[in-house]
Amino acid sequence: MFFDLPSITVIGGQSAGKSSLVEAVSGINVPRDSGTCTRCPMECTMSSSAETWSCNISLRIDYNRHGVKTETVTHSFGPTITDKATVELWLRRAQAAILSPHIPHNDFFTKTDAELRNAPPDVDRLAFSKNAVLVVLCDPTITDLSFVDLPGLIQNERADVIEVVHDLVVSRITSNNTLILITIPMSDDLQNQQAARLAQDADPAGERTIAVLTKPDILGVGATGSRQNWKDILEGKKHQLTHGYFCVRLRDDAERSRELSRAESERRAAAYFDTTQPWRDIVDRTRFGVPNLASFLSKLLVARIETNLPTLRHKLNELLEKYNDELFQLPPPPSSEPAAEVLLRTTAFCEAFKAGVFGKDHKTLSQANRRLYLQFKAEIRSTSPDFRPFEGHSNYRDPNITDSEPRDVEISAVETGRNDPLDLLDVRQVIADSIAWELPNHVPFAATQTLVLRFTSQWMAPSLSCFQAIVESSSQILDRLMANHFGQFTQLETYIRSLTYVELETCKEQAQEILEKILALETLPLFTQNTHNLRSESNSWLARYTSVRYNYRHYFGTNIASPYTPLHQLFNGEDPFSDELALMANVRSYWQVAYQRVIDYVPLLIEHEFNQRLAGRLQEMLFENLLQGPDSSARMQELLTEDPGISAKRSALEGRIARLLEIKQKLDALS
Repeated sequence: MFFDLPSITVIGGQSAGKSSLVEAVSGINVPRDSGTCTRCPMECTMSSSAETWSCNISLRIDYNRHGVKTETVTHSFGPTITDKATVELWLRRAQAAILSPHIPHNDFFTKTDAELRNAPPDVDRLAFSKNAVLVVLCDPTITDLSFVDLPGLIQNERADVIEVVHDLVVSRITSNNTLILITIPMSDDLQNQQAARLAQDADPAGERTIAVLTKPDILGVGATGSRQNWKDILEGKKHQLTHGYFCVRLRDDAERSRELSRAESERRAAAYFDTTQPWRDIVDRTRFGVPNLASFLSKLLVARIETNLPTLRHKLNELLEKYNDELFQLPPPPSSEPAAEVLLRTTAFCEAFKAGVFGKDHKTLSQANRRLYLQFKAEIRSTSPDFRPFEGHSNYRDPNITDSEPRDVEISAVETGRNDPLDLLDVRQVIADSIAWELPNHVPFAATQTLVLRFTSQWMAPSLSCFQAIVESSSQILDRLMANHFGQFTQLETYIRSLTYVELETCKEQAQEILEKILALETLPLFTQNTHNLRSESNSWLARYTSVRYNYRHYFGTNIASPYTPLHQLFNGEDPFSDELALMANVRSYWQVAYQRVIDYVPLLIEHEFNQRLAGRLQEMLFENLLQGPDSSARMQELLTEDPGISAKRSALEGRIARLLEIKQKLDALS
């Protein structure tokens, strides 16, 4: 239930006349057997707004077979009934279906009365159930009323069965919005009625309790004491109740077998009360007969609903809004044209990825990749040579970064580099190791190659690392897009995912092969046509190293008192390390030119050869696989099978909304 809608619940013991009362009020026959017949709740809604008689039966499943609350599901049970004579059989079938949750409901549609009464033993069949049979009666001659009929309270059964029925009754009469209608047979003492005790426990003030006395005709003429006792109770002299007592005479088995009409049964009952002592002497005649009882119950129920109407409507509107919002958030149900829908969804998926790659609509991918390329730039910059123009470097601070030097704030994560410092003596050793047949005073080009390759050879690892990060970034976007476009259909999403990742791996392998070839260009030969920039960089770095060497005091560490080379050797004569300084400047300037080109062409290559290639080939590849073969339409129809969880959620929400709209219609009619 969504909330406690005011209702009437009929309770009583076995043989209290409860089933006969339900028949008299509703005008239909309900299953009657010796012993306990009602084994699950029956919720009956009676409406006089129809022009002709009809009956519809549904099953509302609120609990699993172990009695644990689950998601409410309502199933229509059988066709609309227009023949009263068949209602009893359909009710018997519905109850059998409720008690056999392991059997499909429609298996009971053709069961005969004999098959249901004499069903073979079944260990999986329940003795009782909290799930309900719903009955909607449309009859222009009845009183508008809604009530719940429960299994009769039993005493001569197994303890666990007695407890199940007891708990079912208690759970249904606890709510303050439930009116409790107790059937009490006049053949027994009021003090012996278990139903009366349960009602007293649930409603101590008696504001929700109405008692109806049944079987007055069982009291013989000689039972004068019992008749007087019940007369005193009806007149309010004993065991007072806020809403008092009613007395009804119901059809006996003989009258039932003759199928007396409701009008005839009511006429006979009225004649009995008008002619039989002591009932004919009671002044308040509204306390006798089923029509008076039904009219009183209807008015009492309407009054209780009207009292709670503002709260009920507010809660109902809140729930309708909540469930409609949840339903709106779900994807629409599958199309009746599966092939068209699959192709449209595939096109939308591919276009969304392409838009992300080119940064047209979805900026997430391009922004994520720009951050990765910026990190790649920092990684490449960290491989820069750390030349220190001193005869030894351990006692000098790093001259490459100064407090006054402008810094590139975008790549400030890497400042000092990853390479060990090389001083003048280290560079001199590289020159010495490179000498072959050069003329005197000529620095071998091999020394330049050795030093350049020492640094540029480090570029392969960060380039491949950047490439892998881009692949992962694109994979994440693809995963998100596939979930958005195909998540409703598990099989389709799985199929598209498998094809997409095969294509992704193909593009990845091809792009990585090209990337490795491009990076191999940064080995030998050393080459650039950007001579102007190379010359400018070389002059700049030579001037810088010379200046640092001249201003060595600015770079003193704490453990040295004097420079290695006297100042007069630097500027009164030729610097003995002029070749080394020139080599440092040449290597650093070439690294700078190569660095500037590699931080551009690696990202461009990845974008062109991986992301853009994948975006360009994806739709064609998916269409080719989806449309392949003569059975493509059948395959796409199978792929478009909706995820069971989504279907179940949609069905549950639609069922809740339909139920709430029914309640709203009833509240509107009562207001």
